[in-house]
Amino acid sequence: MNTRLTLSLIILLTISTPSVLYGADSETLSVSQMLSPANADHLLLVGFPDRTLNRVEISPASAMYRKRGSYDSSTWSRRISSEIAEDYHLIKVTEWPMTEVSVHCVVYQVPSDQQVPKTVLQLAKDSRVAIVQPMHTFSTQSASHDNDPYFKLQSNLQQMQINQAHGITTGKNISIAMIDTGVDLQHPDLAGQISKDENFAASFSSGFSTDKHGTAVAGVMVARKDNGVGITGIAPDAKLIAYKACWPNQTDSMEAVCNSYTLALAVNNAIKSKANILNMSLTGPQDPLLELLLNKAIEKGIIVVAANTKQPGEGGNFPASLQHVISVQSSQKAGSKLSIGDKEISAPGDKILTTLPHGTYDFISGSSISAAEISGIIALLMEIKPSLTTAEVQSILEKSQLLSKNDHFEGINANSAILALCETESCPESSLNLARKNTSGAIAPAL
Repeated sequence: MNTRLTLSLIILLTISTPSVLYGADSETLSVSQMLSPANADHLLLVGFPDRTLNRVEISPASAMYRKRGSYDSSTWSRRISSEIAEDYHLIKVTEWPMTEVSVHCVVYQVPSDQQVPKTVLQLAKDSRVAIVQPMHTFSTQSASHDNDPYFKLQSNLQQMQINQAHGITTGKNISIAMIDTGVDLQHPDLAGQISKDENFAASFSSGFSTDKHGTAVAGVMVARKDNGVGITGIAPDAKLIAYKACWPNQTDSMEAVCNSYTLALAVNNAIKSKANILNMSLTGPQDPLLELLLNKAIEKGIIVVAANTKQPGEGGNFPASLQHVISVQSSQKAGSKLSIGDKEISAPGDKILTTLPHGTYDFISGSSISAAEISGIIALLMEIKPSLTTAEVQSILEKSQLLSKNDHFEGINANSAILALCETESCPESSLNLARKNTSGAIAPAL
């Protein structure tokens, strides 16, 4: 009896120790509350290598990981993450494996009686740790303002000669992974266009189909063509993989936020999906974990496109600032002239008609929309040549930029870009003849 009592006391003390050692916050806050932007200043994201990640069999208890793509972390990883929590008196909030880069990630909360910068420095010197960084917050970049009845209102498509380009290519057999908010999957112009969807921000926002930003971005890229309803997408025959990693600031808001945790989960799964293109219509601070993942995506041949909100003299602007990412800004305003040699890609981003939840439409502005337009154009190009590299895409886009009468870049002439690619690839001659008759306004019609 005494032995049993002693054992019970030991177990009770073991279970109670974390809340005493690491602080009482973990008892009063849910995981979603601990991961919220309001608590970001007290969170750290730590990663360490685990080469066994892709070799671990799924255990029946690993429901959380199965929902995120049928993978689990190793016992060794979980032991190390617990040791780090104990060594530095941290609260372990959540942990998960980044299978595509063989890194186990952990979010820790730093107790209020500890200094976050000091803890970061200490962890950076720990030989077990490969990555240590704050929990960064990102934001989306939009603002609300043929036989498809609204096509005539899509001035952006007419400006970029999308209709002419559709005579040659519509994005068939190309997949675009979109990391954003949710999407209205039943919208008349989007129904059947989404091949897969997953919510990595469910702890913050369980909704999906009522989210505005992702629905708007999706419509620009893949809205159905010639269905007698609404608008036309730039790549209407491409398939979209919709990953929700961002959530609205408030109900019915266009503005949305994301963090390092949700974005990392989404990027890892985008790599696993083997998508051709990854669209990220969002921006935030430099992020080591996301940089590692995006570099892996690029290494595997995925064309990464990101919204560029950078103003002259500003820093940051990640992931658009990352090398080998196609950085897209909204077309320059009058008086903001760009030189021909400027490598920035621009696309229309002012009052662009697109899809919104509940089967509606509205005019939306921002570089989020511009990035989506370029992702759509890249899908058109990749139908012709699926093996296109980022460098090749960048070159084609630069040489196909539209130049206004005042020498300002106003987007991409998609028709010209496709004709340039058809100079070296096999394209239907009948379609080419029609497209050539309608080409105008590009800096260079061929590579």
